[in-house]
Amino acid sequence: MNDPLFNYVKKEMDEIRIPEDKLDFAIENAIKRGRKKWKLGKKIVYFSGAAIILCCLFISSAFVSPAMAKVVSKVPYLGQIFESKDVITVIDEKLREKGYNISSIGIGYQPKKTIEVSLKGEDYFNEVKDDIKKIIMATLKSKGYDAYLVRVNKMVPKNDYVLNKKEIEEKSTLENEVIKKLKHLDYTFNMVQVDPVEKKIFINIEGSEKYFKSIQDSVEKTALEVANANKYKGYRISAMRTTVKVTKVDKGAQIIPTIAEGLMSKKEYKVTGVSYKSKPLTFIIRTSILSSDPTAKTLGTEIETIIVEFLASKKISSILDNESYEIIVNGKDNEKIN
Repeated sequence: MNDPLFNYVKKEMDEIRIPEDKLDFAIENAIKRGRKKWKLGKKIVYFSGAAIILCCLFISSAFVSPAMAKVVSKVPYLGQIFESKDVITVIDEKLREKGYNISSIGIGYQPKKTIEVSLKGEDYFNEVKDDIKKIIMATLKSKGYDAYLVRVNKMVPKNDYVLNKKEIEEKSTLENEVIKKLKHLDYTFNMVQVDPVEKKIFINIEGSEKYFKSIQDSVEKTALEVANANKYKGYRISAMRTTVKVTKVDKGAQIIPTIAEGLMSKKEYKVTGVSYKSKPLTFIIRTSILSSDPTAKTLGTEIETIIVEFLASKKISSILDNESYEIIVNGKDNEKIN
């Protein structure tokens, strides 16, 4: 297996002495299990024979052997996060596996870092809210995340307004008449939508920016004339040009979610915001510490070191493809501390 991390771990493990009784136990269990599929982060790795034994020893020894714990600790912190699912996905899957009916789950950072779960139904909410909160807290603890509040809320249903018969007729009439008129005038558009409650007509014009600007006023005037002619007064017209542009995800967008989760999930880093600029590639970290604080420089340097270590890893360096970057760690007063 030509995997630097695997080879490194194997080399370190070769130097660890395992008591014979534990070695026999691990080998016996590995043989009983036979060929097995292990899922490690986003990779599927197949082990058989001695490799199964190696994996068993790695997993069991990591919890009892100080030497093994040292090996695990050498895997970059942000690298571990990059190779795994994000924390919200992990929590969501764990809750659904246990049979909980979750309406929504999300994470917010303002005003406080909070993981929030919504549940439907008064009785169901009261029955499971405490258990769900315990599961989330345990999951966060297992990842070493201590910066989040956890809230389990009862979902408040939002009833969409239903148009009455008169409003449905008004909407249908205006949409058909405006479309007919715009086509007759040979305007290029792809949408006419009428909101009889808010008294608005939305028209999306197709074509270049120059074309849009040349006909926008005329299109709005035409739609208003149609509304007035049909005795529907008080309408406002909005002609717009909305285009969908598919772009390749840039390098920063592939990297920043991992940096954000890793730094914002632990209190020790005091990180309140993570962002980036594409040109030139710049990672900007905001913290809650004042630049005048005697420990600010140390914290800023530690955060920068964690990010540099991550960016230098094999997978991330292949994404960066030798592109230079800058890391800015700012204090609460927006002064650079690294």
